[in-house]
Amino acid sequence: MQYTIKSDKLTAVIDRFGGELHSLKDTMGNEYIWTAEDVWKRHAPLLFPFVCNTKSKKYTVNGKEYSLSNHGFARDTEFSDKSVQGDRVTLSICSDEGTKAKYPFDFEFSVTYALSGNKLSVTMEAKNTGDGDMPFFVGGHPGFLCPFEADKDSTFEDYDVVYEKNETITQDEFGVTVLDNANKVGVTRELFKNDVFMKDKPASSKVSLVSRKSGKSVTVSYDNSGCIAVWSPYDDRGHFVCLEPWASAPVYCCDTEELTEMPHAKHIAPGENYSFSFDIEIK
Repeated sequence: MQYTIKSDKLTAVIDRFGGELHSLKDTMGNEYIWTAEDVWKRHAPLLFPFVCNTKSKKYTVNGKEYSLSNHGFARDTEFSDKSVQGDRVTLSICSDEGTKAKYPFDFEFSVTYALSGNKLSVTMEAKNTGDGDMPFFVGGHPGFLCPFEADKDSTFEDYDVVYEKNETITQDEFGVTVLDNANKVGVTRELFKNDVFMKDKPASSKVSLVSRKSGKSVTVSYDNSGCIAVWSPYDDRGHFVCLEPWASAPVYCCDTEELTEMPHAKHIAPGENYSFSFDIEIK
């Protein structure tokens, strides 16, 4: 089942499966979200209770071994609707025996999509419904068409990833520097040869995908106390770029597979909530 919400500038479609944003169009009907074709069959998945994964694809909780698929199970779970209005919708999932076999905690996880003008706000909230501390990871993974539908004369290589402020971003394991105290990098296939590049605790609280030809852009705004990642497949069929705001550095950046000891995990006490938000703005 899908839900359509509208503002005076945008129309968004959200699917109950994964609680995932499937479409974001302007008033001319031009699409900005990746259409889940070919090389990547997703649009804008929600990442919970993991962001990425451990190297072994296994982890422990107080010494007991578990395993989760990459980015956790929220993106492959049917959500229920909590609230539906003209310009916003809230969907949620709760722990059950199936989730606890993979992630042994009681929780409610919800997402709210709200439109205002040319901006879509996405708020994810995790609530600990159990009786002990709950560690987890959470983030967004929106994929944007590159080129945008409204920018038909441009190509993949006519775009830049532009940060709000200068950043130094390296892929140390490959000896690659993506940015060296600069705020803009051109989009090419070679840029993604080594997969994702990310910046933990960036100076910037915004990153944009911008067409050099038309000036059209999408901007993702986020809490810069977390992590921002950029990814596209190293494959010429993938005409999209993901701008991914995460609440913290991902699971694989931790030097332990014991979830309770992972330094980048978020923690919430019984009965408490944790919220993580980001905005998508179309210009």
